[in-house]
Amino acid sequence: MINKIILTLCLFCFSLGVRAHQPDISSTMLVDQGNNNWVLQVRAALTALEYEVETHFGKDSYATPEEFMELVLRHVKEHTSIVFNGTDAAELRNGRVKLGHESSVVFEVAGTPETLQSLMVKNTSFSEISRNQSALIVLKDGFSKDQFTLNNKNGHTVELQVNDAEFELVAAAEESNTNYLLALVGGLVLALAIGFFSLKDRLSPGDSSGLQDT
Repeated sequence: MINKIILTLCLFCFSLGVRAHQPDISSTMLVDQGNNNWVLQVRAALTALEYEVETHFGKDSYATPEEFMELVLRHVKEHTSIVFNGTDAAELRNGRVKLGHESSVVFEVAGTPETLQSLMVKNTSFSEISRNQSALIVLKDGFSKDQFTLNNKNGHTVELQVNDAEFELVAAAEESNTNYLLALVGGLVLALAIGFFSLKDRLSPGDSSGLQDT
């Protein structure tokens, strides 16, 4: 199981590495390492982390790499939340940073339930960067490996539900229902408009079928 996870991570990191210099591209990976031990890994361009740290803490907020990494950990931790089964908020512990053109931030995830029914992941760490988006990957043994997107459109938040060892996007169903309602309302408005103008034409003075003086 661990070998499969390592291979998946390597392949994903290789593809992301091609875009490592793009500050608007990042990844958020939630990995179950077995025995209910989860880790969170956020990967992004170093320039993206520098921009966010300087935006939130000031350009003079650090003087050494160690101080910079402490601010990175603080920033990502404050802007990332994970909730299992609707109520179990996870805690991010023992964070560490590896700096490079493509940098990584890793936390241990505490407070994970034994039975997983749903999952909410929110990461607004790079929300100040224009057109930013983060690929969300959830890796769990026996589950399908799907990729989701965190961006401005969904508030950098994804809600997933577990269905037959697969993570399904809850927002997709909600969006579908919303589109259906919008289409229904639009149809009703159009029908009312047609009916109104049809009645107006019938009651116009030039129409012989209209009202006549008595």
